[in-house]
Formats: sequence, structure tokens, C-alpha cells
Amino acid sequence: MKPFVSPKFLAAALATAAVLAPLPAAPLVTPARAAQDEPVPSNVRIAVDKALVWLAKNQKPDGTFPQGASAGTTAVPSLCVMAFLSRGHVPGQGPYGDTLYKSIDFVIESQQETGLLSRSQAGNHVMYEHGISTVMLAEVYGMVDDARRVKIDRALARSSQLILAAQKSPKNGNQYKGGWRYQVNAPDSDMSVTGWQLMALRGAANCGAAIPRQALEDAREYIRRSACPENQGGGFGYQPGQGPNQARTGTGTLMLELLRGLDPNLPAGDHPKESLAGGDYLIKNPPDNPGMEFYYYGVYYCAQALNQLGGKYWDTLYPKLRDTLLAQQQPDGTFAGGAGQEQDAGPAYRSAMACLAL
Repeated sequence: MKPFVSPKFLAAALATAAVLAPLPAAPLVTPARAAQDEPVPSNVRIAVDKALVWLAKNQKPDGTFPQGASAGTTAVPSLCVMAFLSRGHVPGQGPYGDTLYKSIDFVIESQQETGLLSRSQAGNHVMYEHGISTVMLAEVYGMVDDARRVKIDRALARSSQLILAAQKSPKNGNQYKGGWRYQVNAPDSDMSVTGWQLMALRGAANCGAAIPRQALEDAREYIRRSACPENQGGGFGYQPGQGPNQARTGTGTLMLELLRGLDPNLPAGDHPKESLAGGDYLIKNPPDNPGMEFYYYGVYYCAQALNQLGGKYWDTLYPKLRDTLLAQQQPDGTFAGGAGQEQDAGPAYRSAMACLAL
């Protein structure tokens, strides 16, 4: 299965020039990645279908799924919706149409007066939830019925404005300018939360939200400041000046790839030097250890980053990532592995992230 950000959502997330001012979109298919458009292997299709069966059977009446407290309220339902979409299922149709609508409705109904897409008021998960849920609503915007589309239109307008306001909150230093953190008014920024907000803004822009180009340029500069020097191995840190790991490197690489149209000096088809250094870091430090920190989060972003880089990065790393991930699937269709917070997040989180990475 192609890495998440399905062709439909890639088009939605990238083809936003009319809203964002002149911003060339990164091509969906380049010669370097043409070989990746081969049919999805049968073992991947079977694994994803098995996981989706488990998710559907274990969805609660309110549209949520089994999860730990650290996962928040809206993030897991949103990730599960996107897992179904990645296999071609759509809301209101087919065997999972009602399953999707239940989770979509739960997320819409969870939005607070401030625009926050969460039922929580505080905690490290709040802006994660908000970004993830905004991405999901942007992806289903063109698939739902008219009544829900009106609701999503309002929800996206409010959620994107909250993201923009959070980016402008006072920071404890210029190194944090342009990014996001756990809370709306956080005085610093980090790579992980910033990645979700960027994906959310681009998706919302395609649905009609007015996203200033400057907001994306500021975010891009924050990502670049978080890049580790090439002579020290490349990759991306959690915050500027910190060391890399696989999850952060996948996130930073993908973000710069999706925003490469912002650089007028970058020839069409070329990749930012920080992205290539991120790919080189991943070749030396592949995301193929289920016990590593934030394994599922890492493979989710790394799969997409490799898809954008193509060539040797995809050919070398994706088969290892895929095969290691498939080996984590349990007889009931869920995915094991992960450590710490990913264990607490629960089987629905891990299974959704696995489907999106595959």
C-alpha cells in the first residue's frame, strides 16, 4: 500500500496555490518515484484489511476506539478514519461507511468554542489532537454528505485560525519562531507538533481556508533550523540544536518536501539539501526497530518522507520498514510493539498508524 497521504489527499495538500499565493506544488509522481507505483503486494493488502476489520469491530457506539488516557480524545478516531480512507473506503458508502461517519461526527462534535478539536482543556496531547483532527476533516471534506460538509467547513475555518494564532504566540527566543508546541500559547516549539500543524494548514487551505503564505514560510524556516548539520550526520532534532532520531527526521524531511515550492531558488524536481541529509541519516539509522522510541509515529512519517525522496531512499528503506511492520501484526489484526506512550495509546492507535505507513 502506498504510504499515507493518499493521491487524493496529496493533491489536496499540495495544490493550494490559489489560496496561498503562487506556490508551485511538488509533483505527485517523479521519474525517481515512478517504480513505486507498482501494485500493492497482496500481503500488505491482507494485513491492512485485517486491521480494518478489527477496528470496525472494536469501534465504540460514540465513534471512539480503545485507547489509553495519554492519547487524548480526538486523535485516535481521526487516525482510524484516515486508515480506512487509505484503503479506498469512503464515508457513507460500502461496508465501513457508517463506521467512518461515527468517528467523523465525534470529532466535529468535540470542537470547542475556541476552535480546538479536542475534548480536553490541557495536556501534552492537545495540539497533537487538533492537528491530526484537522488533517482528517480536510481529507473527508469532499467525501461527506452536504450537511456534514457545511459542518466541516465551519470546523476547518475555526481550527485553522487557531493554528495560525498559536504560531504567533510569543516565543522564548527566535529559534522557536514559526513552530508549534503542546499548547496554543506555548512559549516554544517542537518538530513533532509542528509537523501536524503544517499538514493541517495545507489541507485546510485546499478546502477554502485562507492560509497566509508567510505562515508556511515561517514554519519552513523553523523546520530548517531544526536540521542537524550534514557534517554531524544530518537528520532533524526535536528542537533547534538537539540531536536527531528517526521519527523527527521523517517529520522534518517530509515537511520540507511538501514545502519545497516555497524556495524560488530550488530547481523543479530537486530536493532541499536538508531533506537529502535526512534521507542519508535514515539509511544509516533505518526505522526498523519496533522497540525504538515512537516506532509507529516514526514509520508513519518516514514512509511518507521516503515516498517523496524516491530513488535509493525508497528502494533501500521502504522494504525494510514494510517487512518489519508486517511482522508486528497479531492474529487478531492489531499491531504490537512500540514502547512507552505508544503502548499506552492502545491497539487502535498502533493499528491505524501501521495501516497509514503501509
